[in-house]
Amino acid sequence: MKNSYRTAARLAYCLATAALMVSCSSSLSYNAAMEKNAKRITDPKKLDDARFLVEAASYNMLATKLAEAAIKSAYSASVVRLAKENLEQHEEMGKELKKLARHEDVVLPGQMNADHEKLLAELTSSDRREFDKTYIRLLKQASQEDSQQFAQMATNAQSDDVRAFAARKLDLFESHENELETVDAELLRTY
Repeated sequence: MKNSYRTAARLAYCLATAALMVSCSSSLSYNAAMEKNAKRITDPKKLDDARFLVEAASYNMLATKLAEAAIKSAYSASVVRLAKENLEQHEEMGKELKKLARHEDVVLPGQMNADHEKLLAELTSSDRREFDKTYIRLLKQASQEDSQQFAQMATNAQSDDVRAFAARKLDLFESHENELETVDAELLRTY
């Protein structure tokens, strides 16, 4: 009895580990994830869903890294507060993305796409006096581009779960945009 319990527990652990490895590999580049999904998925509409999830994962990594940098280097308390809120929201979004990717059998990257890498590099190399403004500008830019993709996938995704995920996150983008405008206005008054 104990042996069958241990065997079942080991099997469950192995299956969970394998599922996690399939959905997200910490060393897998953005392009490699796209290629793996293109090889595995033959339905063009499902491939569009996979591309969206890979792009969403890249955006989420960018937003997380931008927030981490802002928490460490921002001057304004309102920027630090915004970054902390964003970090929490994007950590949660990352968990949801991984779970959805496992469910949809999509491989997620462990690295951002080249455009997102450039945005992060721009922030981390920005002048200390311009850091807060640069953070807000880059976050607005990335958020605007990605909210358009989420809006499109909220109606056009093949999978009901992908559509629902995209639709739920539209509220997050809207609240981010409102917060960004508020913090940007505060920065204009203080600089």
